[in-house]
Amino acid sequence: MVFENNLVEVVDISVGGLKFKRPPFDLAPGRRFSFELRSAYEDPNPLAKGIAVVRASKEDWVAIEFVRPTFSLMKVVGRHIGRLLVGRSHLFRH
Repeated sequence: MVFENNLVEVVDISVGGLKFKRPPFDLAPGRRFSFELRSAYEDPNPLAKGIAVVRASKEDWVAIEFVRPTFSLMKVVGRHIGRLLVGRSHLFRH
C-alpha cells in the first residue's frame, strides 16, 4: 500500500479496512488520507485507489477503515480474501 509517497506492508485485510505496519511517523486516530493498493498475487497487478480514516494506531501497527470504497478497491480486496478462503483457483486468475 502506498500513501503520501510511503510504501507500507499490509499485515491484515478485510472487506471494511486493513491493518499495516506502522510507518516511522505518527498517524493519529481520525486522520483521513488517500492511498493506492496493488495486489501482490495478480498479474497484471491492478491498481486500486481509495480514501481511508485511521481507526487505531499502536506501537507497531495502524488500522484503517475504507471511506466510500470504490468498485476497483473492493474487487482487489474481494479477490484477495477469496484467494485466502478458497486457495488458488481459475476464478481468481492465479
